[in-house]
Amino acid sequence: MGIKTVLNRIFPKDKKIVICGLDNAGKSTMVSFLQQGTYVEHTPTMGKDTATIEVQGIRINLLDMGGQKDFRTLWLGEMSDAQCVIFMIDAADPRRFKEAKTELWNLSEIFKKKPLIVIANKCDLKTAANTPQIIDALNLKDLASFEVLSVSCKTGFGIVNAFSKIYFKLTGKELEKKISPKAVTVYDQVGVPIATKEGESYSKEVLKGGLLSAMSDFVKESYNSELNSVKMHGHVIVVQKSKHLMGSIIIEESDKINVDEAVCGLKELLEHLEHMCPELEKNQLNQEKVDFLVQQYATNIL
Repeated sequence: MGIKTVLNRIFPKDKKIVICGLDNAGKSTMVSFLQQGTYVEHTPTMGKDTATIEVQGIRINLLDMGGQKDFRTLWLGEMSDAQCVIFMIDAADPRRFKEAKTELWNLSEIFKKKPLIVIANKCDLKTAANTPQIIDALNLKDLASFEVLSVSCKTGFGIVNAFSKIYFKLTGKELEKKISPKAVTVYDQVGVPIATKEGESYSKEVLKGGLLSAMSDFVKESYNSELNSVKMHGHVIVVQKSKHLMGSIIIEESDKINVDEAVCGLKELLEHLEHMCPELEKNQLNQEKVDFLVQQYATNIL
């Protein structure tokens, strides 16, 4: 399940979400990740930017507010007609937590009326604070309600999970998933597995009975063909390829599975890996880096 595919079901009608926080927190990066499915570097936002996502004919406005001191007075005025407020922090820069706390509490009156979601960005970095540390640093326990969600707007970790929580805040409904993949695997050009991420429904039984061996053989044979799925041992194996990599998703076979959704998610993962690993163009494969990126990004698929 890909990021863009999930967003096609998240918002049933027009919504306005205000995204605020200190400069360099990653607000614009998150917006572009939602639009493009991968990391894009940004210059600081001057004033505010509005990103419009067209979702089945519905306009969704994500208002990205500049985080520099000169622009923070604009935040509150944009929140009156918003359905949700996101306050983003750089979780890997605790030196600015005190400043972030001050700006957050300047908005405290609006949080009596609007749902507050604190997005802790850059959780992929070793210096990132954990959720209890963030709650304590921002004094969040004194607010009526809040939720802290950890993401990385560079690796993609937790993006879909965060917007699933936003969906629940807005609608009171759980986000429906059409597929529950067992595992996603990325291979090199000759079909050798280099990274695997297991889903919640993963079971060792999935890989018994020669399924793993058969799947690897199918991936190797598929590299020069147009095949993108095959049924094996009660499962559907979906395969996609990019310029330098291949990927597979294992789905339990049923009448309700959506292979197109699996294909979309797998394509986004491979495109993200190609974008984040420019060394592949020089035929240099950093397996440790690819594995890390797969573990991070696959949280949006599994």
